[in-house]
Amino acid sequence: MVAHFPSLYPDELLYSGIARYHQMSGNLAQKHTIRELFGDRLVCATVDLPSHLELLASRVHNLYSCEQLIQNHTLFPYYACFLNGDEIAQAEMLMKRGTAQGMVHSSLGLLATKVKSPKFLRFCRECYKAEAKECEPYWHRFHQLPGVSICPVHKQPLNVSNIHCATHNHKFEFVALSKIKEEYFSEVNVDARWSENLAYIAEQSASILTSHWQTKTIPSYKNLLYEQGYITAKGRVKFKELLIQFRQFYSDELLQHLNCEVTTVSETWLHKLSRNPEEIIHPLRHLLMVRFLDGTFNSSVIASHPPFGDGPWPCLNKAADHYHLAIIKNCAISRCSKTGLPVGTFQCSCGFVYSRRGPDRSNEDKYRIGRVKQFGQVWHSKLKGLNTVNLSLRKKAGLLGVDPRTVKNQTSILLNFKENPQSNEAIASKSSMITNAMKNASLRIQKARVNWRVLDKVLLNVAERAIEEIKSMPEPTRISLASIARTSAVGELSLKISKNLDKLPKTKAYVATCIETTETYQVRRLLWAANRLFEGEGKIVGWRLLKLAGLNHPLRKQVLNVFNDLIHQNDLDS
Repeated sequence: MVAHFPSLYPDELLYSGIARYHQMSGNLAQKHTIRELFGDRLVCATVDLPSHLELLASRVHNLYSCEQLIQNHTLFPYYACFLNGDEIAQAEMLMKRGTAQGMVHSSLGLLATKVKSPKFLRFCRECYKAEAKECEPYWHRFHQLPGVSICPVHKQPLNVSNIHCATHNHKFEFVALSKIKEEYFSEVNVDARWSENLAYIAEQSASILTSHWQTKTIPSYKNLLYEQGYITAKGRVKFKELLIQFRQFYSDELLQHLNCEVTTVSETWLHKLSRNPEEIIHPLRHLLMVRFLDGTFNSSVIASHPPFGDGPWPCLNKAADHYHLAIIKNCAISRCSKTGLPVGTFQCSCGFVYSRRGPDRSNEDKYRIGRVKQFGQVWHSKLKGLNTVNLSLRKKAGLLGVDPRTVKNQTSILLNFKENPQSNEAIASKSSMITNAMKNASLRIQKARVNWRVLDKVLLNVAERAIEEIKSMPEPTRISLASIARTSAVGELSLKISKNLDKLPKTKAYVATCIETTETYQVRRLLWAANRLFEGEGKIVGWRLLKLAGLNHPLRKQVLNVFNDLIHQNDLDS
């Protein structure tokens, strides 16, 4: 047991506290300090995401719990902000119980990202001077975050020390900030043109690190993209326009400095982020997206707010006495298959059911109907009553809140089907069938004008050239309908193919042989990365292979088999 472990300062890295303990203990060797604190001399001096915290907490008399150490003295909250519950629990378990070197970082997707953590520990000269007067200077967490070049408190460029963050060459070394002379180290080289954006990154990164939201969910940017005009009416993201505006907003030089560059050549992280990805995206890239679209980062960006607000919602049945009164308590939310935007369905006790596509952007949107799904008994009773009096079709439509054609269709349904207490759903179903039949007939007339045989030949030629171009790219790009469409520069190519495959037999057959599944694409990336590593270094290291291939654990079975075969073959060759 440790007799005395120093109290940790606000925002102090656990690494910094251990370094101060080593200085106070008088131990000559760093390994002695590690053995005292962890009971295991092989624990590494990890700066950002240390592990074996259960051992440490028990040996310092539970002065700090594992949760306190993780949340207040590591960089974990920064990375956990954009993870789901299962991913957070797995990473926390690895940090508490200990694991092989690199596993915590791998579980957070850090080995696969191109965003680089700082090579050396950094500090703010103003923080150093103020703390030296009051107590002692110490290593701050928010000075070590990726992309942070400016102190969020003093708005001054950070100074770069000579203390390595990585543990490759200094595996057991804990160095207190008070051991170095602050005047000996130069500032981070910050281009004046980037100062505003870098100040934003520093402030918001520190905000993420110190904020504790109860629920953490991967944010969706589709609503913001839609509001900013980057999504078409059919739900397609205008990637060409988005990429151009994004690069102009930040500049290619700054994006390259942050290792967040985007190009029009292949699929980028910006494409993935715009599509609500399942894979882990680095927090720095989330911040860049938030600033570009909205400019403010807070819990409302992370939290999943109802796209149609909080209930109750108004009944929009104009034939009912409670018209416009908020009496609907439940809203069923689904996803529009064309646009990806939320669709709310509202059902009133009077039988009236309507839906609309969201999200609501103003209070007036609550009183907007996108589509009536069922009119209900109250509405049909009002229609029957109006049909007994001498009123014009347009007047009836105005009283019922529909167009004249709907009045004619619903009247026809009432005349052709016997009414009974169980007939409301049947009437609504028949109404829907008639409406869909009219739409389908219109579509058939439009499609009859297309010469599918000629279009098949044209699209086959376009698809062949696009796929060859994708295969010739210097870095592997997944062959999909979307990538074929982008490369060919033919508008709505993926829609033409996917919606009319049976009418495009030649194109269908060729594309089917070329489209890559997730597994086949990841295997191709692994093989490409293995060749690159072997050509450049003459050997293949597992974590470097995953990082270059842009993958992280857990791997799918087929991909894992190839990964293991590559590592095994490399071991045999060496």
